[in-house]
Amino acid sequence: MLTEQKLSTAEGARIAVVAGVRTPFNLKDSGFKQVFAADLGTMVTNELLNRFPFDRRLIQQLIFGQVIQQPHVANIAREIAVTLGLYHVQAYTVSSSCVTGLQAVANIASSIASGSILSGIAGAADSISNSSLSINPRMLQIGKDILQAKGWERKFGLLKQLSWQDFKPHGVNLRDYITGYSVADVSEQMAKLFSISRREQDEFTLDSLHKAKSAWLEGLLKDQVMVSFPYPYENFVVADNLLQSSHTAAYYAGLKPLIDKKYGSVTAGNIAPICDGAGALLLMREDIAKAEGLVPLGYIRSYAMTGNEVWENMLSGTAYAASLALMRAGMKPSDMDLFDFHESSAAQILANLRLFEDGEFARCYLNRSSAIGAVDPTRLNVLGGSLAYGNPRAVTGLRILIQALFELKRRNGQLALVATSGLGGLGGAMVLERE
Repeated sequence: MLTEQKLSTAEGARIAVVAGVRTPFNLKDSGFKQVFAADLGTMVTNELLNRFPFDRRLIQQLIFGQVIQQPHVANIAREIAVTLGLYHVQAYTVSSSCVTGLQAVANIASSIASGSILSGIAGAADSISNSSLSINPRMLQIGKDILQAKGWERKFGLLKQLSWQDFKPHGVNLRDYITGYSVADVSEQMAKLFSISRREQDEFTLDSLHKAKSAWLEGLLKDQVMVSFPYPYENFVVADNLLQSSHTAAYYAGLKPLIDKKYGSVTAGNIAPICDGAGALLLMREDIAKAEGLVPLGYIRSYAMTGNEVWENMLSGTAYAASLALMRAGMKPSDMDLFDFHESSAAQILANLRLFEDGEFARCYLNRSSAIGAVDPTRLNVLGGSLAYGNPRAVTGLRILIQALFELKRRNGQLALVATSGLGGLGGAMVLERE
């Protein structure tokens, strides 16, 4: 396992995160119900560029993430670049489950560190409201055979092979392809393996919601969440609308389990709902940013992208990636002022926190002689997490990174660890620093 990482240019210039912004996150078929992912991405990137006047020719790469794909827009990154007049920019799209946003940032950071570019934009957008429907592959193939068949008798014989089920369109697949597991399936598995009770999950969820609501009421998110005016330009979208609900402990306790109806503990309440949204970050070589008169939000000290087992504890990528990112930074959890971890579900985040303190897990799977170290709960997701804001899968990594940097600045802190895990047994983490 490679534990050394030099995340700076040959001349020693660091990778600066100059600016970051996101749209509000809105539930399916609400504020962004008529807006495609490419349009969400264009809107947030345009906002980013307009907030900070600088020579756009410095931007040499634009990488956007998208998990919920749309067949008619194969490369939303290039569509965004062309729409905004950035014809000269290399632009490509990445997809890596809930790690996607951090992966886009890592790719830009690596390009800067290698000397390939001076500056780039990392972004992500997802729209569950406008996800594509597909035809059953069996129906599609038989349809082709019918068109090619000779004679009506043969055509009719093929038609009779179809059932009503074959005519049912397929929506977006939010499950891991190999295992067939959903986030709810994996969360239920982890809740049982780590003996995480229903009460623990519901209490963690409610706490996340309370912290997020307080952040909005105190105006702590106003500089990082843009006011959006989406097509058809009739209404403003100003806030994350999942927070508009006034759920109580009694509400969560009354929800029925999703997977194991008799003994299960994972419900629609303690799992992060998927939603629509977009986000974008401007990254730049440190010396170029300062020459342009830009004050960075912070710097990327290290990062790690990992893979892990998918049949058991698939969503433990947070622990795997955080361990490696910390080793590459030469640090430990106790050095961090803040932690911002993606909450796929309450069970997922609680299980990962236990793995941080598990010495046997560290020795067997992380190439460590002892546990990663405990995460101080008073420094974790201090403004709430995905359970409160929602989870537009490609964008979540960007949200936690933007949120951590803005909060570090507000608290005059120095170091933060952000981490996420996703279906497919993927993990991503970064150590962020401020001067």
